[in-house]
Amino acid sequence: MQEDGKWNFPSASGISIQGFNNIGEEFKDNPIISLAKEICQNSLDTKFITEYNDSSSKTIKVTFDEFWIKNTDIPGYEDFVEVFKNEYDFNNSFYEHDKEVPKFYENGLGVLKKDNIRCLRIADYNTTGLLGSNKTKSSPWCNLTKNAGVSDKPEGSGGSKGKGKFASFVCSSLYTVFYSTYAKDELKAYCGISRLSGFDLKDGNRAIGEGYYENDGELFRIPKLLNLEKNYPRTEYGTDIYIIGFKEETEEWKKQIIASIIDNFFLALFKNELKISICHDEYILNFSNVEEYIKNESISKYLNNATAYYYEILNNYKNDVIEIPYTFFSENDLILKLRVDDSKENFSSLNTVAAIRSTGMKILDIKYLPKLGCYHGILEMTGMEINDYFRKLENATHNKWSAKRSSNPEDAQNKIDQLTNFVKKSIREYLTTEIKEEMDAEGIGELLPDEYIFDSYNDENLETLANDNVSKIEIQDTPLIQKKNPTKKSDDGEDDIELDPEGNIIKNKKPKPNPTPSPDPNPNPRQKEKYSQIKRRIIPNKIRMINRNIILSSNEDEDIIKIDLNISGEGYKEKADLTSVLVIKNNDNTNAIDYEYSDNYIIIKNVKANEIYTISYELDSDENWTMEVALYGNEPK
Repeated sequence: MQEDGKWNFPSASGISIQGFNNIGEEFKDNPIISLAKEICQNSLDTKFITEYNDSSSKTIKVTFDEFWIKNTDIPGYEDFVEVFKNEYDFNNSFYEHDKEVPKFYENGLGVLKKDNIRCLRIADYNTTGLLGSNKTKSSPWCNLTKNAGVSDKPEGSGGSKGKGKFASFVCSSLYTVFYSTYAKDELKAYCGISRLSGFDLKDGNRAIGEGYYENDGELFRIPKLLNLEKNYPRTEYGTDIYIIGFKEETEEWKKQIIASIIDNFFLALFKNELKISICHDEYILNFSNVEEYIKNESISKYLNNATAYYYEILNNYKNDVIEIPYTFFSENDLILKLRVDDSKENFSSLNTVAAIRSTGMKILDIKYLPKLGCYHGILEMTGMEINDYFRKLENATHNKWSAKRSSNPEDAQNKIDQLTNFVKKSIREYLTTEIKEEMDAEGIGELLPDEYIFDSYNDENLETLANDNVSKIEIQDTPLIQKKNPTKKSDDGEDDIELDPEGNIIKNKKPKPNPTPSPDPNPNPRQKEKYSQIKRRIIPNKIRMINRNIILSSNEDEDIIKIDLNISGEGYKEKADLTSVLVIKNNDNTNAIDYEYSDNYIIIKNVKANEIYTISYELDSDENWTMEVALYGNEPK
């Protein structure tokens, strides 16, 4: 083919070697899944380029088409083969032990020697194309082709790190990609990029390893469209990405792309903002057939377990989805949709909420939520400011938040806490209401208090209590002992919650103040000592519970009693998180009691038979819960 440009691998003296592992490492575990996500995100981002926003009302189409070309049709073929030979020779001598790098170049030379080379063309339509191909600094064209780790996308867009483009290279057996665009600024351009490792040249300089097929006289671009697939004409605005030496050689890559797009863009598909074609319409994915693919076993095996539940929320056939708006930066810029799952199986470990930004792309599944039944939710960020704030906290693969990525980590953590607190609180309010309508709190009639004095509690009731695995006691509305010292809250008034490095919700175990009305305050709240050896079930002489107070009396002297507290759901339970505890004996504040508390249990030491102990506690939430209470003691000596 006629050459429009040439390969240029910049070099210099005294520079260090760029390691092969430095190229797209974050995408190597799931290259096809990452490719589909990054490509569709970039195409959807064009809706937010304000000077060309007429495309925002159109459905964006993305195609993934496989085709073959002659090896000599690769632009700059002869020079490119020579580069791979130099790379192999250099790396084979450079690496004494790790031969994976020279093996890559050996395999690449094998691909280049084949008469026909497999390629994948990814094209988008109803987009702006890559604007600014005539610029040398910051523009969509420059940031995708020349610049590394640069993202200068407008407010509301999805990309934030400038690294998503590396997903295309990881899918190439040559780590080589060509870009071609016809943009709304009426400019046409193409160039090739090969992201290789560094190697030494014969002149003593060292090539950085990253090479460009370009025309130096035309500002790092060739001012025309590239058409590697002979019968494919680009006649409308958009971008074509050609992956040279496409790696995936099985038919499963098509199904993986479908699954990845459904997993990550089910909201965009549902809103008819995105449609997909694979291999010249062999597979078509759009808003009308998403459910069909979700139910297809050959596709669903690649799907996230929660995706089907998320899509049921969007369809809301039974009108059983509750919507909860929340004002974060601007009015109602967060909307949480919750739905109780139909299945009665134990799916509580799968209970998740999908956090989705305005592009229609899911960022992460918020996990470790209250186990109060089977449910899923969708948290949609609708406001521009909240979208921009949280996208800056994302990692390169857009599936985690980290406060450390912010210039103000403390404020960022507070914002993450605020968002996740809203989710947890909403779930508890909604699910607790659902569960209370169905749950039977066992023995509730016999567990009502008479102020601070027990009256009759007959043997029959005690026998019933003994036969229960756990005593379930529903909290009533009337307080028995007023809270002495309010639980410390975050500045935003919500409970302290944070995300772990995997993006899952965890509880902050920072010590919180203990009420201190007693003259002998608890000296050791939140002891780290474990009491796992305390396993003997105790049947109390008498026990009652109301609000956040437990009143009990023991049949015998006990050197220690362990009280376990759990929030009860429909067949599930979640450990309560105690934030303060106060223990009083015989309604006398002057009685010094030796007690401790940690996580969801309370330890009372030196308990005397027939004495009345009142245990007041606070949780990490002000909501009223159905509680499970269990009492344990040491084995007799």
